[in-house]
Amino acid sequence: MRFAQGSGWRMSLDASWPLSVALYIRDALALPATKPFFVPPVEPELPEQIPVQGPLELSLLADEWALWFTALINNRSGSRSLDELLLEHRHLDLQSAVERCFIAAQSAAELFKLSFHDELMRSGKNHAAIPSRLVRTIEKELGHRAAPFELAVRVLPVQGQWLHRPSAKLVLMSSAVAFDPEAQLRLLGPVLRELAR
Repeated sequence: MRFAQGSGWRMSLDASWPLSVALYIRDALALPATKPFFVPPVEPELPEQIPVQGPLELSLLADEWALWFTALINNRSGSRSLDELLLEHRHLDLQSAVERCFIAAQSAAELFKLSFHDELMRSGKNHAAIPSRLVRTIEKELGHRAAPFELAVRVLPVQGQWLHRPSAKLVLMSSAVAFDPEAQLRLLGPVLRELAR
């Protein structure tokens, strides 16, 4: 996890293993990308999909997946095992589907997390300075120091330049945004501006 901070503000940036697993499972099961809100398909695209088994209708399975994904978003633990993925309150058909897809999803999420951290190491100081530069630019626009705030940024293995803010202190973004200063200014800038007021 990478941190940036200034006087009174703090921002963390990390690849989310649990959310990555859930997204790979969503795409493997060919569930819609619109629940609980639009999240683009994973990148790289999955080569094959696993047919849904069990009595639960596809739309109900999608609803169960959306509830599970929301629970994972709201969970702050860095769970890294099937037992810790908050499935105990989800329908048995979803639990079974997750178990069938878990090994492949786990491998894909691990690979994404490793590649994300490798890219952070390659970009080094240049990347670490992006949040600080953004906040300094906003402070100049506002004419005062940023108000105290905390923001967690979780990077996901999804296609394109995408950002979503599910709560006041949390932003989800694609790796395409995480490593593009212009995209961060365009997409993350308004969030930071609101927090810094």
